Amino acid sequence: MKLKPITWMLAILTVSAVAFTGCIINNVNAEADILRKSESVTYEPVPADVVEQLNQPDRIKTKDGLFVKTLQPEKHFSQNEVVYDVSEATDKTKVIIAYDATYVKEEDNK
Repeated sequence: MKLKPITWMLAILTVSAVAFTGCIINNVNAEADILRKSESVTYEPVPADVVEQLNQPDRIKTKDGLFVKTLQPEKHFSQNEVVYDVSEATDKTKVIIAYDATYVKEEDNK
C-alpha cells in the first residue's frame, strides 16, 4: 500500500527535474545567441569631435526660458544679460555661455 505514494512522488520529481533541466538548457542557448549577435560591435574609441558634439546640447531649457545654441550672437548684450553657468540664469538673462558654446534666449512670438 505504501508503494503507490512513493511511486507518485518519484514520478513527480522525475517530471519536475526534466522540465527544470529543459528551462536551464533553453536559457543557456538564448544567452549564447545574444553573445553571437554582439560580436559585430566594434570597441574602437569614439573620435574626439563626436564626443565634443555629444557634450554640447543644442538647447538648454531653464525655468525662465529656452536657450538655443548659436554660432555667433546677432546682438551685443550687456554684462547683466550674460551668464557663464546655467544654474545662474534668471528671467533677465539673454545669453548663456557654457559647454564651449553660446546660447541665446528664444523670444516668445506672441
